[in-house]
Amino acid sequence: MSRLRASMSAALLLAAVVHVTYAQNIPAVSAHAAIGANAAIDAAGAISVNETAGLDNAQANQIALGMGAPSVGVAGSAQAALARASTRSATASIESSAFSNITGAVLVNQSAGSANLQRNSVAVGTLGAGVEIASDRELSDAISRQGGLRQWSEAHDMRQASISNSAFKNVSGIVQVNQTAGAGNATANSFVLRPPAGTLFN
Repeated sequence: MSRLRASMSAALLLAAVVHVTYAQNIPAVSAHAAIGANAAIDAAGAISVNETAGLDNAQANQIALGMGAPSVGVAGSAQAALARASTRSATASIESSAFSNITGAVLVNQSAGSANLQRNSVAVGTLGAGVEIASDRELSDAISRQGGLRQWSEAHDMRQASISNSAFKNVSGIVQVNQTAGAGNATANSFVLRPPAGTLFN
């Protein structure tokens, strides 16, 4: 009987050791995201780009337009990222002349790594009766409540985010860019325009 108990104890100990070893088998992430030279040049209208490399990254671009009669454009989202990973090298780059000579709205999210959150949002609409313009403080509070971030990612080695000095040249309109390299970053851009009723856009 004592020999059986000893064998069972040894088996339980072995199982515990195997479980601990498995639990610490964390994936290593190395990622590179690049938007090449001359990407999306001479475009007009709404240009929306989400590019990510790595593990469990979340991105969103939103544009809401209210035209004609008094109206309101509303854009909202909720994001969350959960990753258990060791982030090694992570680089994100936007090359020369990308997104140049554009007329309209340009929304770009680019990330490399793990558990990164990014959001761009644009809301444009004419003011109706009883509608008030949100203050910068209210917009800031709304952004901070956009979602939760839980991550166990560890950042190591090289992490670099770069935008060429000739990118986004000669743009007329709205430009929103989120660019991150690493782990557990949360970034957001929000733009709200509510002109008086009767305003004309050319």
